[in-house]
Amino acid sequence: MTRAAAPALLLAALLSGPAAPASADDAPEEGTGTGASPAQSIAEHLESSPVHVDPAYDDAFPEDVRARVAEQIEESGLDLYVVVVPLTQGDAWGGETESLATAVHDRLGGGERHYLVHNSTGGLDGTDLGGTPGESDRPALHGAMAASYTHMGGEERTIPDQVETAVEAALSPDPEAAYEEAMEAHQAENGSPSTPVGTLLWTPWVLGGAVLLALLALALSLYLVVRARTHRASTPVAQHAAFDNADRARLESLVERAENDLIELGERLHGETSAPPRQVSRALDARDAAARVFDRMAAEGPNLPDAAGVLVLLDRAEDALAGLRTPRRPCYANPLHGTGTAPTQWREFGGTRTIKVPLCSECARAVGRRLRPTVLPAEHEGSQVPYYEVPAEESVWSATGYGSLRDDLVERILRGEPTARR
Repeated sequence: MTRAAAPALLLAALLSGPAAPASADDAPEEGTGTGASPAQSIAEHLESSPVHVDPAYDDAFPEDVRARVAEQIEESGLDLYVVVVPLTQGDAWGGETESLATAVHDRLGGGERHYLVHNSTGGLDGTDLGGTPGESDRPALHGAMAASYTHMGGEERTIPDQVETAVEAALSPDPEAAYEEAMEAHQAENGSPSTPVGTLLWTPWVLGGAVLLALLALALSLYLVVRARTHRASTPVAQHAAFDNADRARLESLVERAENDLIELGERLHGETSAPPRQVSRALDARDAAARVFDRMAAEGPNLPDAAGVLVLLDRAEDALAGLRTPRRPCYANPLHGTGTAPTQWREFGGTRTIKVPLCSECARAVGRRLRPTVLPAEHEGSQVPYYEVPAEESVWSATGYGSLRDDLVERILRGEPTARR
């Protein structure tokens, strides 16, 4: 199918009302004849205990610790759940903790619930679903980030240690304050502005060692530059083609996902009778904005910023349909990282200015280490730059941070403001 034909097929699909394709977690679990999906199996276990641990982690997460954590959660009265399962890119949830939490949440019956999920990098991600969450009432997210800063770089980074820290912070009277306290403690420990008097005696030796290391690093850099120039002619072009192919495959996957989600949401909204008309109307506006961006991509060629924008707008439609007064905030650095975010101070590189923006836990960790997070790239004047460096008048994504900075993203697109510049 050509991309130019996509809008027509999309309209035909909406009019004919085909059955939505089955999701990955609707498939039966391998090795069972029950037909229960992985998400259903986890949900059924969580109905009897708020802590679910896959057998693969039996040795890493002792039963007595699970029982202690479960008792702590049950006594608190908060609908908090801990899920520790192996996550990989090709599993039912694409390796994404938020997708797992959402699938399990649906099978638990919805409502306001909070999930701490073990991620593929060995840490925890927090996802808070249901209700009308604001910046300060996301206990799972703030609990996970508190655990991340508490155990960052430490030798002891076991799963039980992280879970207990995260649960303690999530169940505290002010989870956001617990997260900020952990972040400040980590920053003070790894870069305190004060210098003890005793260190003055050996500071010259430290400075001398630093100078020596700097000289060695410079020499190594010069060697690598010379070596690279010497061997430039023999660098295989196929390496660049491999990266180009991977990027192209990723973009095509995002566009396909956006197209499927557009169709599925259109079908649901077309037959929606239980939600209040105002919520349905707002959801239709957001979906219409997503369809406009998608149709433009289909006509002019796909690009990563617009593909991400379609998915963000579909999230807005879902939030509107659920009746959320304040939509979920995507990660400012990269909206493809999801909406499990918390307001985070981000200091510009090489400068003194700071901004407070919503970041996912991974980007917040990078910022806390004074590293650049994995940002969403965009093309501007022939170069690849972070999307937010495109002038605001040329990109509604830059102007609104994909809706992480402003609530009028849908209205701006319906007014015809530019998205990705070509």
